[in-house]
Amino acid sequence: MQTHGRPRPAPGGNRPAGSRNWIQRPDLPFGSIGSKMTMSSKRRQTMSELYAVQVEHNVRLRMRDGVELSANLWRPMPREPGETFPAILEMIPYRKDDWRYNGDAARMTYLAQRGYVGCRLDVRGTGSSQGLALDEYTEAETEDGVEAVAWLAAQPWCNGRVGMWGISYGGFTAIQVAMRQPPALKAIAPMYATDDRYTDDVHYLGGCLTASELAQYAVSMVAMNALPPRPEYAGADWAAQWKARLEQTPPWLIRWLREQTDGPYWRHGSLAPDYGRITCAILHFGGWSDSYTNPVLRMQAHCANAPRKLILGPWVHDYPDGAYPGPNIDWLHELTRFFDYWLKGVDNGVMAEPAVRVFRAEYTPPEAFPQRWNGAWLAYPAYPIPGAQTHALYLDAGRLTPQPPGAQRSIHYPHRPTWGTAGPLCSGGGGAPNGLARDLRPDEALCPTFTSAPLDAPLDVIGFPEVVLHLSCTAPVATAVVRLSDVHPDGTSALVSWGVLNLTHRAGHTDPQPLIPGEVYEVRLTLKAVGYRFLAGHRLRLAVASAHWPMLWPSPYPAENALHCGPGTPSRLSLPIAPPSPLPPPVFKTTPADLPAVGGGRDEAPVWRITEDVLAGSLTVSLYEGGESLLPDGRALFADERIELTAFHHDPARARLYNECTYRLKEHGYETEVRSTGAFRSTATDLHLDIQLTVTLNGNVFFQKAWLETAPRRLL
Repeated sequence: MQTHGRPRPAPGGNRPAGSRNWIQRPDLPFGSIGSKMTMSSKRRQTMSELYAVQVEHNVRLRMRDGVELSANLWRPMPREPGETFPAILEMIPYRKDDWRYNGDAARMTYLAQRGYVGCRLDVRGTGSSQGLALDEYTEAETEDGVEAVAWLAAQPWCNGRVGMWGISYGGFTAIQVAMRQPPALKAIAPMYATDDRYTDDVHYLGGCLTASELAQYAVSMVAMNALPPRPEYAGADWAAQWKARLEQTPPWLIRWLREQTDGPYWRHGSLAPDYGRITCAILHFGGWSDSYTNPVLRMQAHCANAPRKLILGPWVHDYPDGAYPGPNIDWLHELTRFFDYWLKGVDNGVMAEPAVRVFRAEYTPPEAFPQRWNGAWLAYPAYPIPGAQTHALYLDAGRLTPQPPGAQRSIHYPHRPTWGTAGPLCSGGGGAPNGLARDLRPDEALCPTFTSAPLDAPLDVIGFPEVVLHLSCTAPVATAVVRLSDVHPDGTSALVSWGVLNLTHRAGHTDPQPLIPGEVYEVRLTLKAVGYRFLAGHRLRLAVASAHWPMLWPSPYPAENALHCGPGTPSRLSLPIAPPSPLPPPVFKTTPADLPAVGGGRDEAPVWRITEDVLAGSLTVSLYEGGESLLPDGRALFADERIELTAFHHDPARARLYNECTYRLKEHGYETEVRSTGAFRSTATDLHLDIQLTVTLNGNVFFQKAWLETAPRRLL
């Protein structure tokens, strides 16, 4: 197998410079995958010969409470008696038998061909698994993962070693199961996942309720969770099982709206702050354009008990071999090398390579769906980056300056609830319509901005920028939004990073306190992590606002805000400046993985439209996406989603969203249609939610239910 980077030293040899995470596993000699594997099979694996693959559908795993979970297995066919293989588990609620089948089959076949048993598990209450999906990431779900790891390790075809991987939800479950330290779980590879469910997920950001992300995920899961188990797997009482699930599965959104502050609910399933709970090896994939960038660096910094590495590219929330913006890499190649080392004992040098591999972006003309960013790959031995320094720039009368201002001044700006539409649709990008920021100047014309002089030399920033602001407000609840941008010599302003804080959370997210109108507060905002080079001749710009529509739900009160600068109130930006890398740049395989073609599909034209109603004084963002998956056996699943989000220029308490989601499943004589709608509106004191669910079977109504809920706004 071809490897890239520094060769790994022999056990007991001298470590090369920079190999901080060089690890010898005491329980597994190099070159073995356990006592059941023979030398001849090891030689074949070194020659990269592919295994024939056997697929087993609907393998039932019985849990401690009698609930049976449904798994699909892709198993390599042994070449000789007694040959065993490690297993790789992915557990998510996204329906392994239809919605995710084509992609699952392609990736798991790839892994099985390379000597792994791929296990794709429907979490309880979803897909063809029994039980109820009462919420995401429940205690029962995590314990199921622990039991699934043990079940896989105990199978006669397994060598006793298990890995977990997953993108998004599957990355969360990999981290959460690893926190329990099941003995057979030796390595995880989370992709776009979080260590903190309150600060870095789709529900709340900086103590603010999200809008665009919550609208897309929360209501669509009501519909997906209402789809039936596969009839031939459920048996004769299929319809009764399905109806019982429909009657008892709640919309997860209701609980989320009640949990507006950090606490035990969000700490469950969060690794932070106790990072020492993970002891198995970690390969963390992240993207600068994704929502879950921050956890990649935090886990690298704090998971001191785990051998760990990260790959942080420019990507949105999609697989790194096809996500925009490029450059792209063959992530399956990196995943397999990592698991070869930890699950098979292949001495391939992967753990001698640098712990931190990041793409350092630089100015690229901003557009919503860029094909590729300018920049370069860098390698560092660790994060925080050794030798990094902090560079401060002070806010003063429209300028960012390295010297503190000599005069005291205040910059006043009104609360604009509809501000922010030149930015990204969500906190991270994804498939259309979830695009990135365009030229920010239309937004910047409506808020205070502070711009540096042109740079004399490039400035490399890797890590978490921080902003200290001295703010006062005329309302008891207000929001601070900050954007950091790169201003090209032609004036174009390109987003680099951003941050947000509900100012009632200025002392923490557990016990918010109202603002005293007119009082000046010092507040700190940690901006989204970045890897970026500001080029010579470019300028840095900081914009300060009070809203970010439609990403965030607006704070409810009309207000005048004041930003204070000067000797007594030194508002400032602090940048983590990275030194030149002491290591050669990483080299990746960039040709696509050789994945088998499975099934097919089609996408409908997406919509991302921004409309201003002059007479109503409102701004509406309209979204649409849809498509159909065609499965190899002739079944088909269509899904689409329509969303409208409306905020009002002069009435911040009044905002609303409407979501309509449809799933249409055709399989073997049945046609099931699930339609969910969510109407969500706010007043100054409350959040009102109306969810409607209708399920039809062969054109007849099979189930209907409505949920009407009101949640008081608690300084939100």
